[in-house]
Amino acid sequence: MNAFKQWMSAGLAAVLTVSVLTIPGLAAESFADFRIDAANIDVPERVISVERYQSDETNALQLTEATEYTCKLNRVTEDANFYIQPKSEGVSVVVDYLADLNGDGTYELMDSDNSPMRDTLDQKSILSAVTDSPIITLTNGETYIVSAESLSSRYHQALQQGAQVLGLEKVSPQSFPLCRITLRRPGDNQDYERQTYYLELYGKVLIPSDVFPNQWYYSAVEYGLAQGYFSGMEDGRFGPDEQLNRAQLAQVLWTVGGCLEAEDSRFSDVVPDDWFYHAVSWCQQEGLIVGYADGTFLPDTPLTREQLVSILYRYARYAGSSLRATADLSQYDDCDEVSVWARDSLRWAMTNCLLTVSDNSLRPSDTVSRAELASAFYAYDINLGTHSNTW
Repeated sequence: MNAFKQWMSAGLAAVLTVSVLTIPGLAAESFADFRIDAANIDVPERVISVERYQSDETNALQLTEATEYTCKLNRVTEDANFYIQPKSEGVSVVVDYLADLNGDGTYELMDSDNSPMRDTLDQKSILSAVTDSPIITLTNGETYIVSAESLSSRYHQALQQGAQVLGLEKVSPQSFPLCRITLRRPGDNQDYERQTYYLELYGKVLIPSDVFPNQWYYSAVEYGLAQGYFSGMEDGRFGPDEQLNRAQLAQVLWTVGGCLEAEDSRFSDVVPDDWFYHAVSWCQQEGLIVGYADGTFLPDTPLTREQLVSILYRYARYAGSSLRATADLSQYDDCDEVSVWARDSLRWAMTNCLLTVSDNSLRPSDTVSRAELASAFYAYDINLGTHSNTW
């Protein structure tokens, strides 16, 4: 099966997914509706590690347990709206913002009404800190709408306040905003009945599970996914550190070029049943990726950095993009390692910031990762294409 199989996302839909986490007092029957409307949504099952803080007798928040939850995670894009409609009296809504504040891979959950990372929803669908106002009871039968934008905004404010509680000077979120929304109403024995939902908030597209906001290639991967240039793996990953091979690059070039028809491939090791057949055929027809003297294409062969930019240089010529090259390769410590045939294309690539450089080295013979390819196309479109850096 194609490792580049299109990462599938649901269309515009109203979706209801209840957390499978077992919670004391969970209502046997739903006492409120909770629905999601988003351009893209999926609902994977996820295990999350949580450190739970609760109030002690002095009302101070103290770590009480570290545990793991298995829950259904509603992953949604930034356009999402959440609709809440109580079906009985006395229903209230609290939102807990979970974050890995100290970067140890575990979410902090301040599970208390005096938490700076907890909000309540009022009669006007406005989120406000529980520490500043009491928890509001909603009107039976009314519909309350909360946007992903408002949740995300409150999330980042709450993170700063939560960091102060833990004595942290700086917060650098390692993950996407994660919210636990609890619909509750008074039950027996001074306890609450609860319906609990977990929401993870993304940007323009849903991001594969191994790409995070603090990684250098995040914007490039997000952009490539949004444009339809790339897709994730079948297991939900993007594989940013995996080597890029010739077939994969052909597929991306064909997609970027508009998935055009082409004459059949003449390579002896490329057959019509291959997932990359049409892409390789088109790249061969347009002279973007050449084969070997024995008539093979070698689809699984990894690409080097200088091979990548040589192919992108040919694509730029095909697409009518600028071939201006003003970079001085001699400033790099390993400039003598660049192959003669790759010098012009590498100068062009460095002029347009298509390759990342570390330690003042071009590393022309190093293999290319999927993250580096995403970065190259992102820079290509920003500097040579039709998209601005705000896209």
